[in-house]
Amino acid sequence: MSNTWQTELTIIVRNLINDISETPTYSDARIQQLIATGARFVEFDVVLDNTYEVDVTNSTITPDPVAINDTIFISLACLKAACLVDQSTLRTKAAMEGIRASLGPANLTVGGSLEGYKMLLEKGPCALYAEFTEHWDVQNASAVHAILSPFVGNRFDAKNVNFGTMPRYRYDTFYS
Repeated sequence: MSNTWQTELTIIVRNLINDISETPTYSDARIQQLIATGARFVEFDVVLDNTYEVDVTNSTITPDPVAINDTIFISLACLKAACLVDQSTLRTKAAMEGIRASLGPANLTVGGSLEGYKMLLEKGPCALYAEFTEHWDVQNASAVHAILSPFVGNRFDAKNVNFGTMPRYRYDTFYS
């Protein structure tokens, strides 16, 4: 029996990785396994309102995120699955086309279509997923505290506090 997530999320991931031809590169089962793997990462990266039981081996996610309309989980799981595909493609292309890395001032040089895949990792689903998860905890924080104090200046030196108006040294008057 197929859950609704297996149909809808598979279509979303196929669109994210541009695998929408008549003869797709990846089978539905492979895409669903990637979605389950991505869902497992989502569980570790963000705290959501719903708790899911993810079985990567059998490609199952319970409860069905589409049935309960958990758009955040759906988006994150699909982005992570697409990111995994892009990373895999980059590794395959790197092995086929060659990649040169140096440790000295860090340098990564790639050639051919590999450069496009590198850019895809920097600006594609991986970057979107990273940005979304980095800002998720701050955006949805329920208790945020701040300590505010009077602003003295960027060149404040605490050694001059409580010494009155007379400086101890001639360079003590530099702060504003």
